[in-house]
Amino acid sequence: MSDPNLLAGRYRMLERRDPTGMSWRSRDELLHRDVTISEVRLPPPGPHRDRLLEQIRATAGLRHPGITALHDVISTPDRMWLVMESVEGRSLLQTVRADGPFSPERAAEIGLRVLDALAAAHERGVHLAATPDAVLLAPGGRVVLTGIASPVPADELRDLGVTLFAAVEGRMPDTGSQAGLRLADGTPLADPVTGSTGSGPLTSLLDELLAAEPAHHPDATSVRLTLERIAPRPAQRSPRRGLFAVAAAVTAVLVLGGAAFWLWPRSSESAEPTPSITPVALPTFFSKQLDPCKLISRDQAAKLSLETIPSLEVTGECKWNAVIEPGRPDSGEILRIEALRYSSVTEADEDYGRFLKKDSGPTKTDVGLPLIEIRPVTTLSGVAAEAYTFETTNELTYNTGVVFRAANLVVAVQYQRPGTKDDDHRTLKNAFKITQRVLEGLSRTK
Repeated sequence: MSDPNLLAGRYRMLERRDPTGMSWRSRDELLHRDVTISEVRLPPPGPHRDRLLEQIRATAGLRHPGITALHDVISTPDRMWLVMESVEGRSLLQTVRADGPFSPERAAEIGLRVLDALAAAHERGVHLAATPDAVLLAPGGRVVLTGIASPVPADELRDLGVTLFAAVEGRMPDTGSQAGLRLADGTPLADPVTGSTGSGPLTSLLDELLAAEPAHHPDATSVRLTLERIAPRPAQRSPRRGLFAVAAAVTAVLVLGGAAFWLWPRSSESAEPTPSITPVALPTFFSKQLDPCKLISRDQAAKLSLETIPSLEVTGECKWNAVIEPGRPDSGEILRIEALRYSSVTEADEDYGRFLKKDSGPTKTDVGLPLIEIRPVTTLSGVAAEAYTFETTNELTYNTGVVFRAANLVVAVQYQRPGTKDDDHRTLKNAFKITQRVLEGLSRTK
């Protein structure tokens, strides 16, 4: 007999997360995991309800480390209960109230991760709030948007401006209509010291984001570039929402496999013949998730003038920056390796096919920056079970990528450096050289 205290015979609602009772800390008794359940009251039948339901359906397909996952939906005639991932941590608003304002560098780092999440949501047509109470700072540096999709498109970049302002100033910006920054329980955020400012290098960007006239607001790419200049070096990246991302300290974002802001290809030109990759014998199944940071050795990284200690961007993705030496300018070269393990060969093959299809047909986004396709997606014969390569430039950086599937593993190697050309074919050669090293390392995996 089912327990009458369980919602839908499965979820035990333990305590309210906010005074309105619209959000509950809960327990999934079937899967034995904590969840958050949010109540959404449905508007009367009509366009507004249809749009809200469309947003909820789209949200269900979102899988991104910067967005709380929607696990389940319980529907009644007048409301819905959304069963969401439970993420521990405090909102940015709560953190600032408890610990004081952030440095501009830390605020910029948070801003970049919020942009990544917004971009992933945009790909599915979802609009999420990026306000100070909707940005959750979780353990381990994870930044998560916890808000529910809105049926009405929000001015997300202006919301981000409000969040960044609150992060560095400890108060809401003065727009003439907001009395102050308060928590859900009504507790006000501490007022800042009169006459002081913590905005520093963020001041100009915040002025633009919070301008009264929308025409004066910067676009997403301009915001990203500014934040990347301010954020500490380890945060100057853009986690992928699909296969992997191409990022640099001075570049706009090109995401392969469906993520942030796609750039429209304008033209292509021939390149020299692709260097060869020697086939190696690989395992027929990978039983454990591989650490991408260990797919090339420190010595191999050093020979490419890359840092020998890489940074783990997100689970399954690793990044090496160029070595910065005294008297030697930063070359701006970046290597990224992503290893995605699937539970079956069939699943890996299906996702590889989706990546290939997506990379073969980019779509244009609002930012309108051009992507020049130097070498379009080209199949590589004899490399693992299946593989392809490509070369692109966004007129700021030149990028070469190799993607391959080995059994139930999909690996992406991305090498980039500043410039619009690869006259010496360095990025191409390095991408293929690294791919060879990765394959050789995989051949020794047990």
